[in-house]
Amino acid sequence: MSNQVQEKKIAWFNRAKPLKEDALEIFQQASRVFIGYPLIREDVNFDPDALCSCLVDPTCSAAWNHYCPSGRAGQMYNTNRKFIPSVKKGSIVVIPRTEEGAIYVGRIKGPFEIVDSPNWGKDYRKLREKQELDWEDENIAQVAQGWPVDEYKRFPLLLLPVWMHQSIFRPWSPTFDKFDDHPINNNTTAWGVLDQILKGQYKFPNKFPPSWTLDLDEIKSRLIDTMTPNAFENLVVSLLQLEHPDEIWHQTGGSGDGKIDGLGINAQGVVVGLMQAKRYYPYPSPLNLGKLNLGNLAQQQSLRRYAAILLPENPTPPTDGRTELLDLERIARAVLHHWQALPQARAMRIGRP
Repeated sequence: MSNQVQEKKIAWFNRAKPLKEDALEIFQQASRVFIGYPLIREDVNFDPDALCSCLVDPTCSAAWNHYCPSGRAGQMYNTNRKFIPSVKKGSIVVIPRTEEGAIYVGRIKGPFEIVDSPNWGKDYRKLREKQELDWEDENIAQVAQGWPVDEYKRFPLLLLPVWMHQSIFRPWSPTFDKFDDHPINNNTTAWGVLDQILKGQYKFPNKFPPSWTLDLDEIKSRLIDTMTPNAFENLVVSLLQLEHPDEIWHQTGGSGDGKIDGLGINAQGVVVGLMQAKRYYPYPSPLNLGKLNLGNLAQQQSLRRYAAILLPENPTPPTDGRTELLDLERIARAVLHHWQALPQARAMRIGRP
């Protein structure tokens, strides 16, 4: 997908949970995708059957500048307004439902609009009441502005490339956002993957790999496509165990782990290595295990520290002078070196059959 086409058709996700209720049912029923935070005019009486006169059209600059509050009060309104022009006809939207292990994918088939009198209004009210949520007439505005969508297609979440998961599961959990494209393959875009899904042409590359491989670039691609955060921690611990066969390495990631994901001890039971893994570390400052609360371990000068980062491809090296960076290049080479003894390599069809 060329950059020029990608600018016209974006891939994005929308959680479809306005005012804390799951409104997927209405999105499907109406064949639409809605964007929340409608700006309601305060100088007219609200009429749920005449929403075009009650809501400020975010595509109309004059009206928007007149009604939108300034400062922090208008921040979310303006965030939504700035996003709206990027959604063109042909863009593709995803509604994630992790509790179902699924996503719902739909193609935008028309321009943004405010629906004056939504015929799904009564159903929306019933849905909120079913979820034991309060109802006010102004609630209808949450499902009045957005885009028409072709019929949503349900697709297994686990068959979506892992590099696309990162956009949905960002730490700050945005209600909507654009998908990032493939981090190292410029020819693979989120829009392209979703387009294939809608056309029934998509084949999960990690489920049906074309062949066994020893190619380093292909190994990098498969690592990015398959490694969830937990799987990445497990992989790095396995590699450290293979690199240091006289030690015992454990994966410690989880609640109460003190931000340490891997722990290595020697034959005497003395801690000799610590590892922190981040599948995705977008910040400009490097990981620094020297800043962690390590208790008495902090005084142990011989303690080895590893910062494992899968993405971005070229992360900022640690600056504490004691932490060794395990980046995508180094991890891929280690997988290639140890493929015969590494179960994860077999699962990714890395090596020889």
